[in-house]
Amino acid sequence: MTPATILLVDDHPLFSDGFGAMVRGLRPDWTLHAAGSAPQALDALTRLSPDLAIIDVGLPGDDGFSLLAAIAGLLPSLPSVLISGRDDAGVRVRARASGASGFIAKTATPQAILGMIDTVLGGGTAFSGCAPTAAMPVLSVRQAEVLDLLAEGHANKEIRHRLAIAERTVRAHLTELFHLLGASSRMQAVIRARELGLIER
Repeated sequence: MTPATILLVDDHPLFSDGFGAMVRGLRPDWTLHAAGSAPQALDALTRLSPDLAIIDVGLPGDDGFSLLAAIAGLLPSLPSVLISGRDDAGVRVRARASGASGFIAKTATPQAILGMIDTVLGGGTAFSGCAPTAAMPVLSVRQAEVLDLLAEGHANKEIRHRLAIAERTVRAHLTELFHLLGASSRMQAVIRARELGLIER
């Protein structure tokens, strides 16, 4: 296997220790570094040159999605994979829409986890679990950003300022989101998105 340097960001010592043991046993050519929070991860990224960041969705403080966005701004060429103990279509869809190169459920076997990491290190994408069903919409990165701001209660003008896009573009994204979610209002869209696991607020 090709040597690789990986940064694991997870606040559960038991999982981090187990992941480290798995890597030492099955991928001895990999160098693994660990961080327990988003600030620790960002500090590590200034000192290390990892080939991949593996980020737990449920981090304390800034969650994995927030850290993913921060890493994309800091090191846009660095592939990142989100991991979670929660394995459902909503989390996978949100991970893909947020720009992750993969999503891995912690319940997957070591062979499956390593296989997906190998795929991402090779330049591919890897999302564990089944493909989204017809009831699960596939959102673009921009649509996911608009949905997050909508869930926070922001008006169109505020969304426009935050994303630096035209207000008519915001309205177009909202129209498409309503269609994808089968909603006729902003509140219905947020409720439906929560039901699908696309947002957690």
